[in-house]
Amino acid sequence: MLGNKFVAQLALQQLRNRDSRHRFAWGSDAVGPNVPVGGKMGASENPELHTYDGDYRGTISKGDKPIPDYFYRTPTTGRTYIDRCVTYFISAVIWAWFSYHMYYHSGHLLGHWYMPYLTEFTDEELGIPKDSAEDPEYWGNHKKEYGTYR
Repeated sequence: MLGNKFVAQLALQQLRNRDSRHRFAWGSDAVGPNVPVGGKMGASENPELHTYDGDYRGTISKGDKPIPDYFYRTPTTGRTYIDRCVTYFISAVIWAWFSYHMYYHSGHLLGHWYMPYLTEFTDEELGIPKDSAEDPEYWGNHKKEYGTYR
């Protein structure tokens, strides 16, 4: 009972003093259970102030280096397995969208032009001889053994 009363008093004191605190407390300056240190906020007994659900420290089985609790200098972003998966997914969606639209709606980028139907072409334009024309001479290799005409 005494612990809950103490936590409630600390919570009220923190609410009263939240506008007056201007810097983040680190190390030995961070005295008390309700001071945010690292990724944890509030005391574990107080469900209103304790908002720590867990943090991601990298996927070691996928080749990530474990992320420590505290940094002297924070590492560059985009080096964890989740970051790589999200980046791969977003790039796959963008390329799929681009490929689909280039195939089905290429006129948006390349412009529109008239595409004639194949029935509009004449036989002469397609190089088809008339039905009354003589058959062309066939220069085949009939009645010769395979390999003798090469």
